[in-house]
Amino acid sequence: MSIDQTAVNRWAGLSDDAVHVDADGLDAYRLNRTLRELAQGSQQVAVDNPRARHNLGIGLEAMRAEIHFLGSVGYYCGGFNAGASIVVHGNAGWGVGEAMSEGRIVVRGSTAWSAGAGMRGGTIVIHGDGGPRTGIAMKGGDIFVVGSVGFLSGFMAHRGKIVVLNGAGESLGASMYEGRIFVSGDVGSLGADAIERPLDGKDTEELVRDLAVVGLPWPDGPFRKIEAEGRLWYFDKHDGRIWRSI
Repeated sequence: MSIDQTAVNRWAGLSDDAVHVDADGLDAYRLNRTLRELAQGSQQVAVDNPRARHNLGIGLEAMRAEIHFLGSVGYYCGGFNAGASIVVHGNAGWGVGEAMSEGRIVVRGSTAWSAGAGMRGGTIVIHGDGGPRTGIAMKGGDIFVVGSVGFLSGFMAHRGKIVVLNGAGESLGASMYEGRIFVSGDVGSLGADAIERPLDGKDTEELVRDLAVVGLPWPDGPFRKIEAEGRLWYFDKHDGRIWRSI
């Protein structure tokens, strides 16, 4: 069946001169190499038929083109991203943007476990829900979630920021270091050593600016700021109870 490319471009918000590559028949290595080649001479590169396959868009460096996956992707899409701009027009599996250092990944749907795991920089925007352990062990960068995030999100976040507009599951922010979480909506529970601190004027200014940059609205309810209390940063035998709660 023939595909109306103009209609596809309109659905994805692409220009008429976007370059399309069909993922069918290409393994992940060949597809990723093709993306690097096409991105040098085009403003937008669209991947047709990603079919929720794994390891797509891995290790892409800063490039002229914006990469669009026209459908859902499997696990580790955009892993080790080093500056590329990636848009997923669907859902994403485990570990989207894992260990990325620069660039931007936008997921128009929801993500599975561990979005942004270990990321060191860049931005991830999730228009649906983030799964459990969103932002686990992140060491920098920002994650924005329009929906909610699952349990243990922000677990062991060393640095970086997670902004959630519609609630979180159990054990939010467990065992964090210098990571920050701003959440609006209901929270199942805070994790070990996570506490709520009041927002100050700088926090509000930062959130207003960041939400405007990523094109997201201010939520209906107030934000709560979740940070680490710091009792787990150094071991103390008198804090055995909280260590056993992790």
